[in-house]
Amino acid sequence: MTENLTTIIVTAISVTFGAGGWKFYEFLIRNKRETAKEAKSEQTIYRDDLIARVERLESDKDNCKDELMDVRAQASALTVKVEFLERELDRIKYKH
Repeated sequence: MTENLTTIIVTAISVTFGAGGWKFYEFLIRNKRETAKEAKSEQTIYRDDLIARVERLESDKDNCKDELMDVRAQASALTVKVEFLERELDRIKYKH
């Protein structure tokens, strides 16, 4: 019985620490590393996409801000013209 137990233990140790066992462990480690690499790659792609979108939105915001300033300047100029024309109209009405 002890010879059988010794044989089983020696066989288990040989299989565990033999070339086949090391290849199996290497496969498991490599597979785990590749899975982690793929997950990190997906996160990187998502992050890069978000960065590009934020840059585009910031650029659009700056363009809209510039256009809004132009519209405000034009509105102010038109307000001054309307006031001038109303005063001119009142002056013409009182003249006649």
